[in-house]
Amino acid sequence: ITNAIELSYSNAKLEATNKLIKDIKRQAFGFRNFKNFKTKIYIALNSEKGWG
Repeated sequence: ITNAIELSYSNAKLEATNKLIKDIKRQAFGFRNFKNFKTKIYIALNSEKGWG
């Protein structure tokens, strides 16, 4: 707890990315094509950053 207060490091962005991937995984349940799953993750991450 003291490290969280003293240091400016945070894993919030990583946790948000993990949650996004898990949400996409839940939506895509039953699909067999991993390439499409991976593409959907890349599209979601880019659109979240405002690039796409």
